[in-house]
Amino acid sequence: MSEKNYFVGGPNFEEYIVCPYDSVHRITPIRLANHLIRCAKNHSSSKMVRCPFNSNHLLSVGNMQKHVIECPNRSSLERHKLPDMLPPVEPRASDFVVESSEDWDAEPPTPTYNPQIYCEQEFVIRKIQGKPPAARREFRERERRRFKEMN
Repeated sequence: MSEKNYFVGGPNFEEYIVCPYDSVHRITPIRLANHLIRCAKNHSSSKMVRCPFNSNHLLSVGNMQKHVIECPNRSSLERHKLPDMLPPVEPRASDFVVESSEDWDAEPPTPTYNPQIYCEQEFVIRKIQGKPPAARREFRERERRRFKEMN
């Protein structure tokens, strides 16, 4: 009997992770935690154990002891327990200070911008909102007079 090889894929198929409960399930790493919760309900009889260092690592009881020794997330716990024994995750920042005469907290010498004053002095079409019809009519008349005076 000939063996059939099916291409199962699509864009970025290499980024998918195989579900530990069902090998047919392919999940993106971002959605893995949610999928494991849902899939565990369907496979309640399986004897899978979660890794103490990363809850997304799910293995059988027999493979867990080997995984705990080799887990890539173990270093974060070791670094937390013994911070002086392991090298730091990132190099520590040096105490480098640059002397400067600038004071960024001082107020600027220019006045602040007021959009209301700018719109009153320039050819900007304004619209009044939230007023009764009589007030809107009066505002439009004042705007017409303002535009005629500017011309």
